[in-house]
Amino acid sequence: MNNLVTQLIHACNGYHYESVGIISAFFNDPYQAQDCARQIRSRVDSIVEVCGCQLAVWL
Repeated sequence: MNNLVTQLIHACNGYHYESVGIISAFFNDPYQAQDCARQIRSRVDSIVEVCGCQLAVWL
C-alpha cells in the first residue's frame, strides 16, 4: 500500500515524508493536493486528510 500511495503522490507532482503510521505529502498547489487525495481515496481504504497544499494518509 505504501508504494501505491507514494506513486500516486509523485504522479501528482508532490513529494512525501513517511513517519510511523503516516505518509505526509506536500504540493505546490492546493488543487494538486485535492486531486491526489481523491485518487488515493479511490484506490486505498485509508483515512486521507487535506489541509491547503498538504495531505496526510494514515496507514
